[in-house]
Amino acid sequence: MSYEVLHLNHDEHVIMVVRKHWIVFVGYGAALLVVALLPIILFAVIRVFIPSILAIDFPGNHSAAFLFFYSLWLLSIWASFFVDWTKFYLDVWYITEKRIIAIDQRRIFDREVSNLHFDKIQDITLDVHGFIPTLLGFGNVQVQTASEDSREFYISAVRHPDEIRRVIFSQQNKIADNNN
Repeated sequence: MSYEVLHLNHDEHVIMVVRKHWIVFVGYGAALLVVALLPIILFAVIRVFIPSILAIDFPGNHSAAFLFFYSLWLLSIWASFFVDWTKFYLDVWYITEKRIIAIDQRRIFDREVSNLHFDKIQDITLDVHGFIPTLLGFGNVQVQTASEDSREFYISAVRHPDEIRRVIFSQQNKIADNNN
């Protein structure tokens, strides 16, 4: 994979790519699937139990009107799915030999790219909360800096947060050893 977009130094390589766990997006997709099926269920219930509502004088075919509005409904759900997939996929950390490059995709055209050099790291906090995150091995990682603005880098629901902390501390120790 090519990382030219990251503007890495000539002697810098990506060690680890950190993304959110897939289960986070599956939950959102399942919720959208339920929302997509609701109009069909509602239309079927009305047709069976309250057919008098559909007997209202309406020019045209009820089924054709339903199909038109349902298609608009599905289009908006598909757009929501696309926007959330984009945010899910582009929200990423790149851990190199010298720094963490954090890309926070907030909205479809709103992205923040931040760099954190290992010598500025003060603390790393992991948060694995609940049965499912413990079972599937995902949690939140928060990296606190020792700089003047004491900025925090945070990514939620990532796979193997303990491995991420180990890699960061390992690189931080290598840099400290090279400086001594």
